[in-house]
Amino acid sequence: MPPASHRLSLAAVFSSCLGVGLIFGFQPPLIALTLSRLGYSSFAIGAVTAASLIAVILCGPFYPRAIIRHGLKRCIVSGIVFAAALLLLMPLQPSVPFWLILRFIAGCALGLVWIASEIWMNSVSTVESRGTVMGIYGTVFSIGIVAGPVLLEFTGTQGAKPFVIGAACLILTLLPLAVLRPVSGAAQVFTPLRGLSGALRSAPIVMLAALVAGLVESADLTLLPLFGTHAGLDERAALLLVAVFMAGNVALQVPIGLLADRYGRKTLLAACALTSAIGPLLLPASLATPLLLWPLLFIWGGTLYAFYSQGVALLGEQFAVANLPSANTLFVMVYCLGGVIGPSLGGIAMDLWPSRGLPVLLSSAALLMLGGLGLSAARSSAVGRRAH
Repeated sequence: MPPASHRLSLAAVFSSCLGVGLIFGFQPPLIALTLSRLGYSSFAIGAVTAASLIAVILCGPFYPRAIIRHGLKRCIVSGIVFAAALLLLMPLQPSVPFWLILRFIAGCALGLVWIASEIWMNSVSTVESRGTVMGIYGTVFSIGIVAGPVLLEFTGTQGAKPFVIGAACLILTLLPLAVLRPVSGAAQVFTPLRGLSGALRSAPIVMLAALVAGLVESADLTLLPLFGTHAGLDERAALLLVAVFMAGNVALQVPIGLLADRYGRKTLLAACALTSAIGPLLLPASLATPLLLWPLLFIWGGTLYAFYSQGVALLGEQFAVANLPSANTLFVMVYCLGGVIGPSLGGIAMDLWPSRGLPVLLSSAALLMLGGLGLSAARSSAVGRRAH
């Protein structure tokens, strides 16, 4: 276990991660419903929603320098305060051009919070506990995402009220970190921009995990309800697909993290990739049988997010603390790239093959992860034999 002071800092960082997850789950449906009432097209709404992910990709090369210059705590606190202020500006002029700019700027700020939080967690967790720490992180972040739409049920989507309450909740989750005394950690040295490509060459499997996680998660959350309605489910039942999927995400991250600490992260990733490859293929045949469908979605949802949470844990295992800013930045950039292209690829797959296109795409992405892990294991075995 990490020392007591580190456990306190982890708890504070988890609280801020809860806030970021809350905004990730709260803002997109609020934006979609508000702009839809104003008569904007689905394409325009999608562009506003995607602006924050694109911002993280474009700003990625600048995050390591900002983190080294200002420190982890200051980056997290200032990023969340800035994002909350931007949220308060949104109801002043609800329009696509204005919101596109605000979402892009907010994405820059939240991306900094995102990366700084993961670097902090990796820096203070031990080798023996890192999988569990990242499992807790995945659970907390997912709870925030699930809580976002629930919060909208209480605030409604009309007027300034939901934006004000959303900003207030974001600031509240920051309080434990804001009052935390400074915690000493390993010194971090800035890695130049070329370090991003070096991180890709040093840990291709970790970056592949980020790409597959981003692609499959975004395609699932965006298109799973649509797949359900095309298969004959009513709208409520189709939305329940995502709810059960996310419930598995919340419930299974800590057990997966504990198993990863015990049996090895790549071994657990391989098991999760196999489950995530089989799950989508069983989906069409299970839609009419709830006793099969709900357990399938629950397990599939939990194992799928392990690509991300245990991928972050592998970063801490494979990179020195001094190189974490660049490595973690590239990991998040690749994840966001997968998040941008996932819904588009999934939509094309559904257009070409309505009944099977999406499951085949999702299964193929998981198989790509499994193949990469197998290739990495074979290469390591060959190097080991040559060494002897």
